[in-house]
Amino acid sequence: MKYLIIIFVIAAFTFSSCSVKNMSDREEGILIQNYQTFAIQISDFETAGDLMDFLSDKYCTQKSKNWPFMFFDMKSKSMTNTSNRNTIKIGIEPPPCVQGRYDDRMVLEIMKDGYNTEIERFITEIDSIPSYVEKQMLSFGANPNYAVGALNNGIWLTTKRNDKLKNLNPYIYKIIQGYISSVRKYSLMAFNKKIDELSDEEYKEIAHEFNFRLSFKYSDKPIELNVVN
Repeated sequence: MKYLIIIFVIAAFTFSSCSVKNMSDREEGILIQNYQTFAIQISDFETAGDLMDFLSDKYCTQKSKNWPFMFFDMKSKSMTNTSNRNTIKIGIEPPPCVQGRYDDRMVLEIMKDGYNTEIERFITEIDSIPSYVEKQMLSFGANPNYAVGALNNGIWLTTKRNDKLKNLNPYIYKIIQGYISSVRKYSLMAFNKKIDELSDEEYKEIAHEFNFRLSFKYSDKPIELNVVN
């Protein structure tokens, strides 16, 4: 009987450990590109502005060729310095060094202003972020406010310059949830298969289409509330 209890405890622990990330290796692989090789040491930064200044200096002034990524712990739902069994790697898009025009349909901007969250100029809740990410990735032109496909889409996480970097953790977690959900749905729509059932060529197609692009930006402008009639 004692041995059965031990086996049960081990099995339960193993199951809980494996289910923390709630995604497969293939799904994790979509969140980072092979050219993103520089690990950001999150503990070096206190505010969002600190991180953005660092990225701007490294990629616009120093013109570094090693693009960044960070570790995100899916159990504590927070950015971290080091890898463990609960972390995933997420690629970070460096800031644009030359300002110019862009197609705003290709960017989903998520703005944090104090306790408010604004997406596409509407005040909403953090828990709605995954659904907005899915709209951006899977609308296929049905909604003119969103992109026609996932390829080269960007997600901007915008906050106040002096906002504590740790305050962005819940937003990043929800963005990851929305992205993985989008990939899973696309795999079923395009191939009628779960992502782990795809051939290598099919998986490469999805990995190319859903190249994760997360950027950090700041804005000290107040949020403008849109009212729906």
